[in-house]
Amino acid sequence: MMKKISLIIAFGFSSLLLSGVCCFAQQISPNQMADLDATLSAKLDSCINTLQLDTLQGKIVALYSENYEVRARAIQGLVEECTAFYQPKFPKVNFDLQIMILNQDDWNNTYLEEDGSDYGMPTAFFRINKLFIPADKEGVNKLFGVNENTNPEVISPFDCVALHELGHIFLKRYNGTHTQKKWADEFLASYFAICFFQQHKNYPGLPQIDETGYHPKYKTLADFERLYSNVGAPNYGWYQGKFQELGKRLYPKFKVELIRKFIDNYSATGKKLEPLVLLKQIAPETMNEWLEEMK
Repeated sequence: MMKKISLIIAFGFSSLLLSGVCCFAQQISPNQMADLDATLSAKLDSCINTLQLDTLQGKIVALYSENYEVRARAIQGLVEECTAFYQPKFPKVNFDLQIMILNQDDWNNTYLEEDGSDYGMPTAFFRINKLFIPADKEGVNKLFGVNENTNPEVISPFDCVALHELGHIFLKRYNGTHTQKKWADEFLASYFAICFFQQHKNYPGLPQIDETGYHPKYKTLADFERLYSNVGAPNYGWYQGKFQELGKRLYPKFKVELIRKFIDNYSATGKKLEPLVLLKQIAPETMNEWLEEMK
């Protein structure tokens, strides 16, 4: 188990950029958020068109900075394997996203860092249907203070964060599943990745942390909804770890069916139950135990 709490924050804070707005967004109205989202997405798309990127064709197209073909093939393979896992389970979904594997300069030229996504941090924008991955593993080392020195073709836990981000795209863009709860969106994105990694043990899975000695200031779901990233980086990482724990407890009984239950619940004909109500209905004992730990 990895020792640095920052290891799990990678996919925690990358998710803040999913909707295209920074962490102050919870203080503005939904309409203002949507406007910011659309503006940033359009800006990103325009910037991407100016980059000189190579193209790696496949079931999922990957665009990559010069000299990073090996790295691009590794990331493309991971994402394609995940989409192949989900395609027969959700045959109406067309996984038509693009993966952007960018070096530092190309990343900067998209203004991703200007809008809060530091180089080394996988992130996704569901409006433009793109997943952004750092091409250079040194970006991970610099950002999180680790020694990620494996070869370009080796998939690391940080690379696996891409599937958490893909989970956001899958739920929001392809299935219109908007829970209106930040914690539920983060839990479901990790659960999407967990379902794949439970069946594909050849990958390391999402980053883990050793919580020994760490005492979070904030623990409740209400605090997470109220503060989101403002709980602070270590505390945000702790929350992400708890969402992973819940996913791993629920997986043996529900597997991918849990995702289907959420999609159905938020469909046009669904009951649109609150996420916590839905989970308590289908797994009361597990949820009660988990919620006790969140006090």
